[in-house]
Amino acid sequence: STKRQLKKTHGIDMNITNDLVTEYINGFYFPIDEDLSELRKSAEERKVPVILRETESLLGFIFRLLKPERVLEIGTAVGYSAAFFIRSGAQKVVTIEKDIETAKEAERNISAMGLDHKISVMTGDGETVLREKLQGEDPFDLIFIDAAKSHYKRFLDASLPLCKKGALIISDNVLLKAATASDDFDPAGRFKTNIKNMRRYINYISQHPDLDTVILTCGDGLALSRYKK
Repeated sequence: STKRQLKKTHGIDMNITNDLVTEYINGFYFPIDEDLSELRKSAEERKVPVILRETESLLGFIFRLLKPERVLEIGTAVGYSAAFFIRSGAQKVVTIEKDIETAKEAERNISAMGLDHKISVMTGDGETVLREKLQGEDPFDLIFIDAAKSHYKRFLDASLPLCKKGALIISDNVLLKAATASDDFDPAGRFKTNIKNMRRYINYISQHPDLDTVILTCGDGLALSRYKK
């Protein structure tokens, strides 16, 4: 069974990715300021998805290391990650949200934190905005993809022409709570389409001639791709 595959009967060679390890790692998590702490608390109470705590810790390290000037985000939600990127060292964030009401809430949150001069919220389908509204803009140092999971390939293909050489592309939630790795984690088949498309996406970025990609088990799975072209 899947359970036996994840854990050997005598505790030897146990998979280190489990709830106990995640809880231990998250014990070292701390919000970088009170504004983000309150926004995370509000989002989690309303079950609005924001980046997981262990994902945030890794992203914060990456941002402090790279100090990207221009960041493109696809999937704004309530504006948490865009604000976090600025507070972690990014100079400018352009973020795209399909839902108009969600985008308005994000703008209110961003304004309340005094970051509206550094974060631009655009509304519309990610691919459409990328191809029709961002052409001719200065290139981006980092792309963060965290929108509709079945459409990651569309977003990536439309983003690549906007990247600087050497840009980092981060795709969140690529493991879909382990279902990408095994159908056993979606026994009722409720997320069959998302899983199929995510597997295709991971294969695509792993074999793409212009990308150097690694898949990490951090959070709900992260794909880090370096744009080589």
